[in-house]
Amino acid sequence: MPKLKTGDCVLIVLALVACLVAAVWFGGQGLGFWGADGSADDAGLIVVAQSRNGFYRADPLNSDVTYTVEAAGDASTEHGYNTVRIHDGVAEVAEADCSNQICVEHDPISQPGEQIVCLPHGLVVEVVADEEDAAELV
Repeated sequence: MPKLKTGDCVLIVLALVACLVAAVWFGGQGLGFWGADGSADDAGLIVVAQSRNGFYRADPLNSDVTYTVEAAGDASTEHGYNTVRIHDGVAEVAEADCSNQICVEHDPISQPGEQIVCLPHGLVVEVVADEEDAAELV
Protein backbone atom coordinates (compact mmCIF):
# COMPACT_ATOMS: atom_id res chain seq x y z
CA MET A 1 0.00 0.00 0.00
CA PRO A 2 1.47 3.39 -1.01
CA LYS A 3 2.28 5.92 1.71
CA LEU A 4 0.38 9.24 1.85
CA LYS A 5 2.39 12.30 0.95
CA THR A 6 2.27 15.53 2.97
CA GLY A 7 0.26 17.30 0.29
CA ASP A 8 -2.32 14.49 0.33
CA CYS A 9 -2.71 14.81 4.12
CA VAL A 10 -3.16 18.58 3.86
CA LEU A 11 -5.77 18.13 1.14
CA ILE A 12 -7.71 15.59 3.24
CA VAL A 13 -7.66 17.88 6.29
CA LEU A 14 -8.88 20.86 4.20
CA ALA A 15 -11.68 18.74 2.75
CA LEU A 16 -12.77 17.67 6.25
CA VAL A 17 -12.73 21.27 7.50
CA ALA A 18 -14.79 22.37 4.48
CA CYS A 19 -17.32 19.61 5.19
CA LEU A 20 -17.54 20.64 8.84
CA VAL A 21 -18.06 24.30 7.94
CA ALA A 22 -20.76 23.35 5.40
CA ALA A 23 -22.50 21.11 7.96
CA VAL A 24 -22.60 23.92 10.53
CA TRP A 25 -23.67 26.51 7.95
CA PHE A 26 -26.42 24.51 6.26
CA GLY A 27 -27.42 22.41 9.26
CA GLY A 28 -27.35 25.27 11.73
CA GLN A 29 -31.12 25.20 12.15
CA GLY A 30 -30.95 21.84 13.85
CA LEU A 31 -28.14 23.06 16.10
CA GLY A 32 -30.11 26.13 17.22
CA PHE A 33 -27.95 28.75 15.48
CA TRP A 34 -30.80 29.98 13.30
CA GLY A 35 -34.53 30.22 13.82
CA ALA A 36 -37.10 28.01 12.11
CA ASP A 37 -37.28 30.39 9.14
CA GLY A 38 -33.49 30.48 8.67
CA SER A 39 -33.21 33.94 10.25
CA ALA A 40 -30.95 34.85 13.12
CA ASP A 41 -32.05 33.30 16.41
CA ASP A 42 -34.66 35.60 17.98
CA ALA A 43 -33.33 35.16 21.54
CA GLY A 44 -32.48 38.61 22.84
CA LEU A 45 -34.43 40.55 20.20
CA ILE A 46 -37.05 42.96 21.49
CA VAL A 47 -40.30 44.26 20.02
CA VAL A 48 -40.94 47.88 20.95
CA ALA A 49 -44.38 49.35 20.31
CA GLN A 50 -44.90 53.04 20.96
CA SER A 51 -47.28 55.78 19.96
CA ARG A 52 -47.19 59.56 19.78
CA ASN A 53 -49.67 59.83 22.66
CA GLY A 54 -47.32 58.19 25.19
CA PHE A 55 -47.93 54.44 24.90
CA TYR A 56 -44.72 52.40 25.23
CA ARG A 57 -44.24 48.65 25.59
CA ALA A 58 -41.25 46.35 25.07
CA ASP A 59 -41.55 42.54 24.82
CA PRO A 60 -39.12 39.79 23.82
CA LEU A 61 -39.59 38.67 20.22
CA ASN A 62 -39.74 35.05 21.39
CA SER A 63 -42.80 35.74 23.59
CA ASP A 64 -46.43 34.90 22.82
CA VAL A 65 -48.50 37.99 23.59
CA THR A 66 -51.36 40.04 22.13
CA TYR A 67 -52.36 43.52 23.28
CA THR A 68 -54.35 46.51 22.07
CA VAL A 69 -53.00 50.03 21.74
CA GLU A 70 -55.62 52.78 21.97
CA ALA A 71 -55.06 55.97 19.99
CA ALA A 72 -56.78 58.89 21.70
CA GLY A 73 -56.92 61.00 18.57
CA ASP A 74 -55.73 64.58 18.41
CA ALA A 75 -54.75 67.12 15.78
CA SER A 76 -52.28 64.68 14.13
CA THR A 77 -53.82 61.23 14.79
CA GLU A 78 -57.15 59.45 14.38
CA HIS A 79 -59.04 57.97 17.34
CA GLY A 80 -58.92 54.17 17.24
CA TYR A 81 -56.98 51.03 18.11
CA ASN A 82 -54.29 48.64 16.89
CA THR A 83 -53.95 45.04 18.09
CA VAL A 84 -50.28 44.00 18.21
CA ARG A 85 -49.46 40.29 18.22
CA ILE A 86 -46.09 38.66 18.92
CA HIS A 87 -45.89 34.92 18.20
CA ASP A 88 -43.57 32.32 16.69
CA GLY A 89 -40.66 34.80 16.53
CA VAL A 90 -42.52 37.49 14.57
CA ALA A 91 -44.49 40.65 15.39
CA GLU A 92 -47.48 41.96 13.48
CA VAL A 93 -50.42 44.33 13.69
CA ALA A 94 -53.22 41.76 13.66
CA GLU A 95 -56.12 44.22 13.61
CA ALA A 96 -56.75 47.96 13.48
CA ASP A 97 -59.58 50.35 12.76
CA CYS A 98 -57.43 52.91 10.96
CA SER A 99 -58.52 54.37 7.65
CA ASN A 100 -55.92 52.72 5.38
CA GLN A 101 -55.08 49.29 6.96
CA ILE A 102 -51.46 49.45 5.73
CA CYS A 103 -50.23 48.34 9.17
CA VAL A 104 -52.47 45.26 9.10
CA GLU A 105 -51.46 44.33 5.56
CA HIS A 106 -47.72 44.68 6.36
CA ASP A 107 -45.79 41.42 6.50
CA PRO A 108 -44.83 40.29 10.02
CA ILE A 109 -41.42 41.56 11.18
CA SER A 110 -38.62 39.60 12.86
CA GLN A 111 -35.27 41.24 12.06
CA PRO A 112 -33.61 44.16 13.89
CA GLY A 113 -34.47 47.45 12.21
CA GLU A 114 -37.76 46.27 10.69
CA GLN A 115 -40.80 48.41 11.51
CA ILE A 116 -44.55 48.47 11.06
CA VAL A 117 -45.98 51.99 11.15
CA CYS A 118 -49.59 53.07 11.51
CA LEU A 119 -49.56 56.73 10.53
CA PRO A 120 -53.27 57.39 11.20
CA HIS A 121 -52.85 56.27 14.84
CA GLY A 122 -49.23 57.42 15.30
CA LEU A 123 -48.00 53.89 16.19
CA VAL A 124 -44.59 52.33 15.50
CA VAL A 125 -43.85 48.64 16.11
CA GLU A 126 -40.21 47.67 15.59
CA VAL A 127 -37.71 44.89 16.27
CA VAL A 128 -34.46 45.95 17.96
CA ALA A 129 -31.44 44.14 19.36
CA ASP A 130 -31.28 46.54 22.31
CA GLU A 131 -34.18 48.59 23.67
CA GLU A 132 -32.00 51.71 23.48
CA ASP A 133 -31.95 51.27 19.67
CA ALA A 134 -35.71 51.92 19.38
CA ALA A 135 -36.82 54.93 17.37
CA GLU A 136 -37.56 58.00 19.42
CA LEU A 137 -41.02 59.42 18.80
CA VAL A 138 -41.50 63.13 19.31
